[in-house]
Amino acid sequence: MNPRAIFFDMDDTLLDTSGGVAEAWATTCQAFSVDLGCDAEELNKAIRSQMLAFWRDEAAVEHWRTKLHEARAHNVESALAAQGLDTSRAKLLADRYWEEQSSRFRLFEDSVETLDRLRAEGFRTGLITNGPQEMQRWKIQRFDLARHFDVIVIEGEFGRGKPHPDVFLHAMESVRARPEEAWHIGDNLYADIGGAQGAGVHAAWIHRDRLELKDDAPHVPDRVFAHLPELLTALDL
Repeated sequence: MNPRAIFFDMDDTLLDTSGGVAEAWATTCQAFSVDLGCDAEELNKAIRSQMLAFWRDEAAVEHWRTKLHEARAHNVESALAAQGLDTSRAKLLADRYWEEQSSRFRLFEDSVETLDRLRAEGFRTGLITNGPQEMQRWKIQRFDLARHFDVIVIEGEFGRGKPHPDVFLHAMESVRARPEEAWHIGDNLYADIGGAQGAGVHAAWIHRDRLELKDDAPHVPDRVFAHLPELLTALDL
């Protein structure tokens, strides 16, 4: 049965926020390496390794999701300390990275077309995103996303984030849909897929040809999409 309501994650589902990460870190580390007296590639490797280890356990660092700038500075400082470098430069380096990364944000080419088609076909739509209120609202405004949705749930505003079932229940109540009448599309197996399924919502994982569904995945999605046109196909649109 086709759903009445379709909810979307934002980052790396509708909005490409990871595509420029490697370039942003490389540019930032190059800019700071001379001042810090280190090799830019080694600095880049140290910071990226620290970030990977820090964010590996999503449940353990849940409280950092609404403090992403602070988390970034904390990890940069830890990486600099581990390399015996001047930690007083950590915040400046972290802020420069954010400038580099955010300037590279782009909507995926199929996002607006898909959302417009769903709205034209009468589907209720919602955006459910983790992260700080100010940062996520900035993205929504910058890319004119609000007009596509009947409800927007931001972790930093709502007070809870995915995978908590209350987030999905609130979204469903807002559009007057029952769990069996809703689908959620997202790229995060822990927050999006596990969260949606925990609330009784049909969960579709979108990998954008970047991610791999491994044998030890925390949750197994009900559907798998590479890109959003496959959602329209699944809905017979």
